[in-house]
Amino acid sequence: MTDQLTLRYDPMTIKHLGVSLYSQLPSVLSELISNAYDADADSIYIDLIEKNSGKEIYVRDDGHGMSFDEINEKYLMVGRNRRNEGSSGITPKKKRKVIGKKGLGKLSVFGVCTEIVVKTVKNGLENQFSMDLHEIEKLKGEYHPSISSLNKKTDAKDGTELWLKKVKRKSPFNLESIVTSLSKKFTIFDELETSISLNGKDSVILTNEMKFSDLDVKYEWDFPSKEFGTDYEHWGKIRGKILTPDTPLKDTSMKGIYLVSRGKNVNEAEFYGARDNDLVHNYMTGYLCIDFIDEFPEDIISTDRHSLIWEDDHAAELKEYLQAVVRKIGTEWRKKRNAEKEKSVSEHGGKSIGKWKDDLVPYERDLASKIIDPVLDDPSIDIDKSVRLIHGVMDQFDNQSFKEYASQLADTVTATELPKIIDLMNQWKVTELREISALATARIEVITKFEELLEGDTKEMPTLHNFLKKFSWLLDPRVLEFQDEVTYSKLLKETYPEDELDEKDKRIDFLCSNVLGGILYVIEIKRSQYVIDKKSLEQAYEYGVFLKDKYASESGFSNVVCYVVGGKKSGEGVFRAKEKTYMRSGEVFVKTYRELLEQSKIFHREFIEAHSAFKAS
Repeated sequence: MTDQLTLRYDPMTIKHLGVSLYSQLPSVLSELISNAYDADADSIYIDLIEKNSGKEIYVRDDGHGMSFDEINEKYLMVGRNRRNEGSSGITPKKKRKVIGKKGLGKLSVFGVCTEIVVKTVKNGLENQFSMDLHEIEKLKGEYHPSISSLNKKTDAKDGTELWLKKVKRKSPFNLESIVTSLSKKFTIFDELETSISLNGKDSVILTNEMKFSDLDVKYEWDFPSKEFGTDYEHWGKIRGKILTPDTPLKDTSMKGIYLVSRGKNVNEAEFYGARDNDLVHNYMTGYLCIDFIDEFPEDIISTDRHSLIWEDDHAAELKEYLQAVVRKIGTEWRKKRNAEKEKSVSEHGGKSIGKWKDDLVPYERDLASKIIDPVLDDPSIDIDKSVRLIHGVMDQFDNQSFKEYASQLADTVTATELPKIIDLMNQWKVTELREISALATARIEVITKFEELLEGDTKEMPTLHNFLKKFSWLLDPRVLEFQDEVTYSKLLKETYPEDELDEKDKRIDFLCSNVLGGILYVIEIKRSQYVIDKKSLEQAYEYGVFLKDKYASESGFSNVVCYVVGGKKSGEGVFRAKEKTYMRSGEVFVKTYRELLEQSKIFHREFIEAHSAFKAS
């Protein structure tokens, strides 16, 4: 037995398979965890150390350790495949399937540091040595590590300790980020207790579930499962789960399905060519264990374990199966989401979509499906927004203009664009409702004020005259604004001068047209307590006849309409008969102030209800 340790290598191997391949700290630590697992360890402890002089990493496991000869003949042999050493890749004590295969993990430490110290104990003997990257690079193919202790007797338990010194890292260690990254690389943490700390504090124990701890899992699929088909030869050997959370995955590295062999990742999360445009890939994640790939004739695991070698025929068959799995889960996921959205529409105070459609005629039913289905099918639209959009469609479907416009949209825009336009239409409805609410508020205030004026014997001039002139819709809800016809008012007063009337009959008339023209309005206003009788009615009729015969045709007015407004109507039979006759002809209308008030309330009921609905929303 020699008392010298020897590392034999090609100089470029250290550079390409150590420094370049393992430049990320989680990848290096994952190799050390793999070594501990293969050494039948029950636990491994990692401490990230930050000192003023620099950074170090300490690693300790309670595995079987190594003898001096094993260090020389196994640990320091680059490229050694321990799975071909007569044990079929099974560990001696715990009968674990060995993770390590290519014999390159020992070089990984030089991806993050330039010096390593190894102390290992086996059967009461301690051996310790150190290696320096710069010295290794200077020599050509053979390097002798510096030995600190050689078969030194000790009472220490079996196991291995490593110190990674002169760590090539300027930024501080991010414990949370490192833990998260490591949790995604293994499914062995129920067999190997793995803890990691920062400067000996805040130790975190890794678990297999940790990778999913931040996910609000909504749906889950377990493997093996016949629902994904049994044509693939190894379908029954695939173990694991695929899941989708309630919201899109924030961690993009989790999007897709990881492949695991012997408890360690052999392929980063991806969808294996089963790409589509339905956004389900923003939700899908999971792990599938495929240990059977070690039975393949060729090694299909890439050196960096980030991806399988898919060009291999056996790998291609596996890939085809994975594509089918991704597509089927995508289809099932959409169905589940759609069913949940439909259920939520009903639960949030709406009618069942199915029952609502059943009440529609065939044409409307088809149109409703064209509008609503894209909302249900689009996974980027969450349930709450879907409920809001669909309720908006259902609320407006009685509106013929809405249906006509929606029909045009359904025939001209894509399914992905339609929900956005429907959302804009619903938002416009809210804007319109807000405007109606503001108008209703103003109208309600006017009606209330008008009601107050009628409580007393309010004079027609100037109070009622000015009030009705300003708020002309009280007289006729179809008219939003009156335009004074000064010329015709003057002519009317010249023909019927007020000084010829009795004081009790004294009136103040105003004559106007609506904003659209075509109608000349003669409005005679009495006191709020005045009783309108046959004389007042006949006089208004006479005004109308005079203006229509003398001036209407010349002025372009197609009609003359007269209003007499007072507090009460006479109960005389002749008066009632003439009122009906003039009203049927459309020539004279008799209104009480109370009727105007109630008329305005009825006409503005829709405004008032919209106002109340807006206030309640």
